[in-house]
Amino acid sequence: MTKPSSGENNFREGLTSAKITRFLLLPFQPKFLKAYLAVKLFEDISIDHLLNDGVEGVLLDADGTLGPHHTRHYPESVVAHVRQMVDKGLKVALYTNSSNKLFRQFDGIEIVREAYPKPDPRGFETAMRDHLQLEDPAKVCMVGDNFVTDGGAISAGMRFIYVEPVKGDENIVHSFTRYLGFRCAQLYFGDLFKNQNDAGPKK
Repeated sequence: MTKPSSGENNFREGLTSAKITRFLLLPFQPKFLKAYLAVKLFEDISIDHLLNDGVEGVLLDADGTLGPHHTRHYPESVVAHVRQMVDKGLKVALYTNSSNKLFRQFDGIEIVREAYPKPDPRGFETAMRDHLQLEDPAKVCMVGDNFVTDGGAISAGMRFIYVEPVKGDENIVHSFTRYLGFRCAQLYFGDLFKNQNDAGPKK
């Protein structure tokens, strides 16, 4: 199992070399911005659509995707949709860069903790193999609101489902880089985001 060093684990939510590199390269590498799906809400993801496309595992971001940043309570509709994914046969794990986060509402769902922070490819590989027990990244979807971090799944050979960010108490640097990443994706693949109203960085 690939594990991060203690130093990297302490800065999961901060800047890492992987985040900086991906952020700087995004405008010049459209292939790493091509999302599989784009939805307004997590609950809008069709489970049957995933199954029909051969998806076997799903990695879920938490902050900004399932609920507001730093929330301690998620909507019941979100929890129910996660449960439905599992009930229909998908392998599901929560993969977030937030440190020391509690997920009591998702009892029984794998939590990826001992892995490099997104978008490091080693983190996605660890999440896939150790928490989903899968070997083929093409059969895995990463669900998230950030092309810079969550979108790193594309570089790892996985499918990326973009969810319009849930507004909340978000770090200004995180908000700004997420917004620019979205705009880069929108520039290359505008039709995919015609129903998206991604919130810009805080003022």
